[in-house]
Amino acid sequence: MVSASESPVNDNWKRAIIAAAETDTVFLNQFSKPALRALRTQRTSRLERDAGPNIMAEFGRAKDLYFGGDMEARIALSGQVCGQIDSVKPVTQMISETIADLEKSIDGLATTYRRKRAIIADAR
Repeated sequence: MVSASESPVNDNWKRAIIAAAETDTVFLNQFSKPALRALRTQRTSRLERDAGPNIMAEFGRAKDLYFGGDMEARIALSGQVCGQIDSVKPVTQMISETIADLEKSIDGLATTYRRKRAIIADAR
């Protein structure tokens, strides 16, 4: 939802999400809590190698990232789903597309299920 047109975050962050592939995130603090996934930046690449004992201290200046667009000011949290985001869209469109994709998947599963049941019934 950070990349939604209604989101108040700076366009730099939205563009970074749109430009990112699934592999453009880093898994931080994986041996401690909390584990975090974030967009790859110079800051997060450094933290991936050497997070230190308290990654929470690395969150930096949130306002500078959210509203100023400084991608190095803080850890820009994002999951691998960023690789599926290709444009800024209204939230209603995002939800509608998600529901349509879900319905398509359910229909596909139902078709596969009916086909397999028919094969089993014919085999008897």
